[in-house]
Amino acid sequence: MDIGQIVIATLIIEIVEIFLQYEKTLKHSLFKQYQYYLKSPFLFYGSQVGYIWLLFLAIFYGNLSWALVLAVILKSLDIFTKVSLLEKLFIKPDSNYIAEIEPLLDMKIPVWIYLIGPLTYPYLVFLAFQ
Repeated sequence: MDIGQIVIATLIIEIVEIFLQYEKTLKHSLFKQYQYYLKSPFLFYGSQVGYIWLLFLAIFYGNLSWALVLAVILKSLDIFTKVSLLEKLFIKPDSNYIAEIEPLLDMKIPVWIYLIGPLTYPYLVFLAFQ
């Protein structure tokens, strides 16, 4: 595969990930993720297709450039944050924590938040393979 195909594949995978995670509020988005987690933790991690793709690129091509490592780290932090929120909201609910962040959970998520991934990760992959 050449660089253009890898970047386009990354863009498509990020768009697929948006469809797997999109909801209007943070609470609904996390609940959707929790439904994947209830079926199987592997399904939850499988829904993070952008992360799997970036790991594949790093391992298959043996590319450990700063851009690809940064992309993997950002995706890892995203997943760790989601798992932490799922644990505190659904797995082992902490009523104090939930009451504290309830206003944030009910806020509508602007569409541009979901576009951060498709705008960021293909560019980092491009930088990694140029």
